Amino acid sequence: MAKWIPGAAVFGLLCLMIIPAPGIWGVLIGAVCVLAIVGSLCMLLLDRVATALLAWRARPRKIGRSRAVHAGSRMTRKV
Repeated sequence: MAKWIPGAAVFGLLCLMIIPAPGIWGVLIGAVCVLAIVGSLCMLLLDRVATALLAWRARPRKIGRSRAVHAGSRMTRKV
């Protein structure tokens, strides 16, 4: 979702507070603005969770100690 959508929705709600729209139109405009704000917050939360999960999956796992072999003497050392 574009980053300007929540800002435009908040601006729309503020305009409705200052200059109220009559009847059902005010309710519809307010509902659309609130849905845009809530939807963008949900998408932001989903994006953060997905990024954290991908970073967690990309982390290398250590299953015990690995051994590194020195190139010249073929001596091993624990890493």
